[in-house]
Amino acid sequence: MATRKKGARTRRSTATVAAAKRSARKTAKPAVKKKTKPAAKKSAAAKGASGKHATIRMYNVGFGDAFLVTVPNGTTQRRILFDCGSIEAAPGITMKGIVDRIVQDVTDADGVARIDVVVATHRHKDHVSGFGNAAWDDVEVGEVWMPWTEHPTDAEARRIRNIQSGLALGLTTTLTARAAALGAAEKKELRRYQDIVANALMLANDKAMKTLHSGFAGNPERRFLPEKPEPGKPGHHRTFSTTALPGVKVHVLGPSRSRDIIRDMDPPKGESFLRLHGALKSPSGMPPPPFPSEPRHDQNPGTGTMLQDDLDAIQRAGSLSDLAVAVALDKAVNGTSLMLVLEIAGSYLLFPGDAQWGTWLAAMADPEWRDILSRVSFYKIGHHGSHNATPRKFVDEMMPEHICAMASTLTRDIWPDIPRLPLLTQLANKHVDVARSDRQSKAGGPFRVDQGVVEARIPL
Repeated sequence: MATRKKGARTRRSTATVAAAKRSARKTAKPAVKKKTKPAAKKSAAAKGASGKHATIRMYNVGFGDAFLVTVPNGTTQRRILFDCGSIEAAPGITMKGIVDRIVQDVTDADGVARIDVVVATHRHKDHVSGFGNAAWDDVEVGEVWMPWTEHPTDAEARRIRNIQSGLALGLTTTLTARAAALGAAEKKELRRYQDIVANALMLANDKAMKTLHSGFAGNPERRFLPEKPEPGKPGHHRTFSTTALPGVKVHVLGPSRSRDIIRDMDPPKGESFLRLHGALKSPSGMPPPPFPSEPRHDQNPGTGTMLQDDLDAIQRAGSLSDLAVAVALDKAVNGTSLMLVLEIAGSYLLFPGDAQWGTWLAAMADPEWRDILSRVSFYKIGHHGSHNATPRKFVDEMMPEHICAMASTLTRDIWPDIPRLPLLTQLANKHVDVARSDRQSKAGGPFRVDQGVVEARIPL
């Protein structure tokens, strides 16, 4: 019995000591918290200062796009090139010079130029023309990404390409013939539309597209995005990872494979399209006028005839309906543009190419995509800052404040409203830091300028 009492006292004593220790630990907790909080903040700051960031370089190609993204991968880095093209170079700059600079920037210490992924958002000249340069033959590339509409064996993709290229060729023939009969002012206006059509003409981009489909060193894999969904996984094709970019998740917001959105990729099939299509078979290369060339009389004699000025106005109206088709063609090709978000260590980089309303509306209507759009920390301003990209709803309702944005653009006499002032004002109202390729001297804040290149570092 005595032994049991002693053991009981020992257990009670031990319990009392344990309780005292627990009490002491509870009392000490606030002091521990005070010590760990500053350490956590220091750790976060050290992470940002230790190279944990993505670097985005915007090359001053003029009216076009060329962006090099570098992301950390342990002790090394991975590189993604978004587009390389222009339809009008910046003053004193050539596309060859831009290509040489990019190749220099991706050349490693062993003298080999390497890019992990080349992205061609769509086939417009202002996004791909630079790939026609022979320097790319010696650049090692891991993967090449293009929109699914570029897939060489996809029947629907081939149909879309044939329609778009046929219309571009017909418009080129028609507008060239029409220019010969116009005055100086009308020719200047016509040049805007000839410019649009030349941007989409497949023959002009043939060498560049051959490089993207079968060129580069390293025998790169080709991906046509979004890839077709796997059976039973309807959304699997819209987000993917690749060994070419460890730690990067790729969200493909466009172009859609939905039949409703695909209609935006088809140029018009109305009367203007038919007239232009017929122009290919016309000896003169001119489409039939909208009205007979002879003045028309009213049925009642003596009521007069149309004045020549009226006839000229009608002729111009017919031409404008054809010119509107050129704009529709531009929209159709832009409708095929890749719209990608790179997710890297919790940061989201948005590269929409020249995606227009169809793709944007589909993305903003999808709850998953809306959530991603509300998290972006970098935005490549779509379509050089034009009126038919960057929806107001995206900026007002989804875009976070105080992010970085870049606009690769060039103010031209035939497009004086690009980039759009209302868009730039709207971005400023969201406290977005914007850098323009054509006004590098004004780039400050988070941007660094280096001999024609604007660079931004996005913390990860």
